[in-house]
Amino acid sequence: MLAENTDIDLAYFQKDQYISSSLVRQGYFPCSPLLHKSVISTRTLELYHHLFVRCPRLSIQPFVRALCDLHGIRFRNHLCVQFSEAYDAFRAVKTSILSSIKTVLGRDNPDWRSLNACPACQYPTAGESELEFEMLAAMDGNDSLKRVERREASGDASTPGRVKERYDPRVGGRDYFLDPKEVDEWDIKNWRNQEGWKEPAPQLSKTGAEKGCEDRWENMKKSHTEADRGIFDETGIFVATCRHMFVLWALDMIKSGEQRKYALAFLHRFLSAIKEERANLGLRSPGKKAFGYDIGCQLQTTLDTSPLQPLAEEENARMVTGSLHGHAHNRLCQLKFLLSYINGCGLEDLEVLERLFSLSNALAMAIRHASKFHRRQMISSWFYHHDNFEAYANLSKFIYNNYRQALTILEAKDSVISRMRAIGVLDGKEIFGWLDEEKEYLESRREEPEEDLNRMDLYVKQVKLNECRARLEAAHSAFIAYNPSDYPANVKRTNAVEQTMQHEQEKEEKLMSEVHFLERRLELKEPWTEDSEEWKKAEEMFKNHSYRKAVNRLEGLIVARIFELSKMHMAGTGMRQHLGKALKTRSKAIQEAVRTYNTAAAKLSLPREALSYDEVVEKAYVSELDFLKDTDSNIHEKIWAVPANRVLMTEYFKLFRASEELDRLHVEIHRLLTYMKEEQEYLRAVELNISENNPQLAYQVSLYRWERGRFNDLHRLRLRNIISLPGFDATNRRFFRAGVGLKCQSQGEDERADDNMGEEMDVDRVNGEDDSDSEGEEGDIQAEAQVTAILGVAVD
Repeated sequence: MLAENTDIDLAYFQKDQYISSSLVRQGYFPCSPLLHKSVISTRTLELYHHLFVRCPRLSIQPFVRALCDLHGIRFRNHLCVQFSEAYDAFRAVKTSILSSIKTVLGRDNPDWRSLNACPACQYPTAGESELEFEMLAAMDGNDSLKRVERREASGDASTPGRVKERYDPRVGGRDYFLDPKEVDEWDIKNWRNQEGWKEPAPQLSKTGAEKGCEDRWENMKKSHTEADRGIFDETGIFVATCRHMFVLWALDMIKSGEQRKYALAFLHRFLSAIKEERANLGLRSPGKKAFGYDIGCQLQTTLDTSPLQPLAEEENARMVTGSLHGHAHNRLCQLKFLLSYINGCGLEDLEVLERLFSLSNALAMAIRHASKFHRRQMISSWFYHHDNFEAYANLSKFIYNNYRQALTILEAKDSVISRMRAIGVLDGKEIFGWLDEEKEYLESRREEPEEDLNRMDLYVKQVKLNECRARLEAAHSAFIAYNPSDYPANVKRTNAVEQTMQHEQEKEEKLMSEVHFLERRLELKEPWTEDSEEWKKAEEMFKNHSYRKAVNRLEGLIVARIFELSKMHMAGTGMRQHLGKALKTRSKAIQEAVRTYNTAAAKLSLPREALSYDEVVEKAYVSELDFLKDTDSNIHEKIWAVPANRVLMTEYFKLFRASEELDRLHVEIHRLLTYMKEEQEYLRAVELNISENNPQLAYQVSLYRWERGRFNDLHRLRLRNIISLPGFDATNRRFFRAGVGLKCQSQGEDERADDNMGEEMDVDRVNGEDDSDSEGEEGDIQAEAQVTAILGVAVD
C-alpha cells in the first residue's frame, strides 16, 4: 500500500528518537529518511519480496504499476524510486534481524553458512560409515547474470564514455559472495605474491590432464577468458554448490570470462574454512572431496602447479568431470576424471549447476541495469530463498528418487552377472583390469613421434613434387607445340602459355628445396622412389593420419551437436531459434564429415566399415569414436575393445555405482534425521532462554526455526516411503533413526534430552505413528511466543 499524508497516531512519535522509527513501529516504511510524505506498508513490501524470490522476473516497476491499478491512480516514474527506497530500508531491517539471530545462535562466523549449508553433506554424525568421498560438490560459471556498466555518452562509437557509476558504500550479499580483492589474489600473475610458492618446472599434472581438452571449450579459449572491456562490468557469476544444490559460495566475474582464478579462490576459501573447523571441533582427519567442473582435467593441472596445491593435497581435494560435460572429453581424459570411472562417486552426475542456472537465469532481466549493490542484493536474496525453501524442501525428495533409481538399477544385477560369465569373466576385478589396460594403451599413443611426422611430410612434398613435374612437362610441351597460326589473329596465347610454364617451374624449385631440407633432417642416404620400401611405409602412415584427422573432424562436430541439443530445452536462454538454425547447419556439416571419413577409411590397407549419418548422431559418448582413430588391426581383437563387451562394462559400472549410491544415501538419511532433531532442539532452547529478556528476538528465532522446520514432517514421510520400496533391505532400517551430530550445538545448561529416547522417537515417526500430540504442543508454543512478542512490542 502506497500512502501519502497518512493519518498516524502522533503519540507514538514521543516514544522514539526518530519519526522513521515510529512509522516502522506502526507497520509503514518511509520513502525518504527525513521527509515522510509517502510511506509503504510493511505487508506490501513483504508481499513483493516473496513474489520476487518466487518469480525473479517480477521487478519493481510492474509491481508498482499493479499497485497503481489497484488504487485507481496514474502510474508515475517517481513511485518506483519511492518504492525502491522503502524496499531497501525493509531489506536492511531484515538483514539486521538475521544478523542478530546469527549472533545469539553463535553462527556469526563469515564461513558458518558455507560450512553448514547442507545437512546431508555437512552434518556428520558419530559412528557413521566412512565414505570414499566425504563430500561431492560442483562449480561452474554463468554469463546470464551480467550487469551493464553505466557510462556517459561518447562521441566516438568505438570508444566507451566515462564511467558514471554513483558511489554506494553498501555491499550486498556478504553471506554468499567472496570479495573481488580476495579473488584477484588467485590470478596467475599474482601467484608470486603467495608466501612460500616457487614456480615449478613445466610438467604434466600428477593426474595427467589430457592435451587437447581445453580446445573443445569456449570458456577456455583466450578470447573468452581475457579481460572483457565491453559494456558490462560484472560479466557473469561463478557459483559452487553441493550435490543437493545448496549454494556454498558465489563469485562475481568482473570484466573477464571464466578464468581459473575464480575456481582457485573458491577452493582456497572453502578448504581453509573446512580445515579450521575441523581443528576447532577436533574432528577426524580430512576425508576426500571431489569437485566437479566442466574442464576438471585442466583445472587439476592448474591446481597441481598453483600455490593452493599444498592445501588441496592436505584436504584430499581433487577435480572430476561431470557426466554431461564428459561427453566432450576424449577417452583417456574420461578414464581419469569422469565420475563413472571414479570409485566412491555413486550415481551422482555433478551437473547440478546446469539445473541451478536454468532457474537463476530468470534474474537476468531484473539485474541487467541494476546498481552493483542491488544486483548482489537480488542474487543473494534469491540464493537464500532457494537454499531454505527449495533445496531444503526437496532434500528428502532427492534422497528418495536416488534410492529408488539405485534399487531399479540393481534389479539387473543377475542379468549382468550371467552375461559376464558367458564371456568368461568371473570377477568384477577383471573389468577394472580392462580399464587399466585401456588406459595404458591410450597413454602409449598420445602423440605421434616427430620422425613419423617428418616422414609423412616428406612423402606429401614428394607427391606434390611429382604432380608439379607432370604439370610442368605438360606446360613445356604446350609451349613447344604452340603455333600462333592455329588461333585467330585476335587471340594471343603466347604470354599465357609461357607464364603457366614459369609458375610451375617456380613451384618445382620451392618443393625441391623443401624435399632436400626434409631429406637432410631425416639423414637419408638416397632419395625415395615410388617403388622403395620407405615410400610405401610413409604412404601408409599418411593414409592413417588422414583417416584420424577425418575422425577428429567428425568428433568435433558431434561435440557441438550434443551441447546444442542440451541447450535447446534450457529455460531462460532466449536462444532456441539460433540453436535450431545452428543444428540444421551442423547436420549438413556432419553429413559432409561422414563422407570424408568414409573416403579416408576406404583408402586404408585394411579398410574400415563405412559409417552412416544415423550411426554417428546416435553415439552416446564422443569417446566411442576414439577407437576408430587407431588403425592397428590388433586393437579390435582385445576383449575390452569389443563393442558388446564395452556395453557390458558400462552396465557393470552402473551397477557398481548404484551400490555406492546406496551407501552414501544411508549416511545422508542418518545425517538428515539427526540434523532435524538436534536443530529443532537447539533453536527451541535458545528461543526459551532469551524469551524473558528479549521476547522480540525470541519470536524472530521462532520464525527462523520454522523456515526449515516446516518441511521436517514432509522429510520424515518421504524417508518412511523408502522403506516400502521394492527391493529395500530391511537390515538397512538402522540408518533411519537420529544419532548424535558431531557439530551439535547446545544452549547452556539446557542440554539435549536422552539420545536413546530421541532415536526411538525418530524411528516411530519414520514408521508412520501418529504424532498429533506433539504437533499440538508445537502449535501452543508457537502461539505463546507470538503473544509474548506482541505484548513486548506494545509496551516498548
